[in-house]
Amino acid sequence: MQVIFNNANSHRLNEPVAVALGTFDGLHKGHQALIHCLNEIKYRYKCSAMVYTFERHPLNFLLPDNPPPQIMNLNKKILEFHRLGVDLLVLNNFDENFARTTPRDFVDKLLLYKYDIRYVVVGYNYRFGYKAEGDVQLLQKIGSERGFSVIVLPPYKVNGEVVSSSLIRTLIQKGQVFKAARLLGRYYSISGKVVSGAGRGKKLGYPTANLDIGSKNVVIPRFGVYLTKWETGGKRLWGVTNVGTNPTFNEKGIHIETHFWDFHGELYGHRMRIDFVKYIRDEIRFASVHELTDQLERDVHTAKNLVYNVCKV
Repeated sequence: MQVIFNNANSHRLNEPVAVALGTFDGLHKGHQALIHCLNEIKYRYKCSAMVYTFERHPLNFLLPDNPPPQIMNLNKKILEFHRLGVDLLVLNNFDENFARTTPRDFVDKLLLYKYDIRYVVVGYNYRFGYKAEGDVQLLQKIGSERGFSVIVLPPYKVNGEVVSSSLIRTLIQKGQVFKAARLLGRYYSISGKVVSGAGRGKKLGYPTANLDIGSKNVVIPRFGVYLTKWETGGKRLWGVTNVGTNPTFNEKGIHIETHFWDFHGELYGHRMRIDFVKYIRDEIRFASVHELTDQLERDVHTAKNLVYNVCKV
């Protein structure tokens, strides 16, 4: 898969192209349906499958003080597009100039000028151009004038519920990570580097990997304890992860700490991606360390039972 940042290709690509347009925030099942449709066109009409989207969510520019937290980071998104069979991925920068581009200029100057567009695939609620003035009806009108076909997909539903990025964010923030996984088509994950912590877990018999996510604006699950997993080196390690502030020890800031019950080694400095599988319980302030260790034992027991009962996404 070829990746082009900020539409930086210097010459026009003359091979026939089918393109999917959108923000692809989280690359959930609705977005995957778009890519599936794109690939069907690719094989039927012998053209390249292209996705035209953004390096960062447009709301990072439009709402810089309150952008939506990430469901998926850029590196993982690129890998996922590749896995889904995309041939060409264009990641544009949504800035002042782009924001002021009219719908027709977007099509003429950013798409048709650079690419031989034959087919365009979009979702039912796709908007484009200055102040989102363009909709699917205008896109179809421009397509009839410029000679490309527009395929509009209806809302994608799971159990009667329309899949959307905003719904997925809300579910994760409520701790409903298993339901969110049904809409994403995979488990929600958070990546970061394992850093040293206070070392309490090891002293209590439950050593933890403390994940540092830096200043990333990611969706933080509801504070509590989760069944999680880490795929590494062809192995799957199951764990219990606490997300929260460690109220028993009056700590500050958000901590993401995971105990892997079948791992015995050193993890400091490793990069890790934690998949959130199932919510277990709320974060609790314990009256004593003894109460805490008793609860940790129950959490691990609950998590182990869940491993054998959890359904594959």
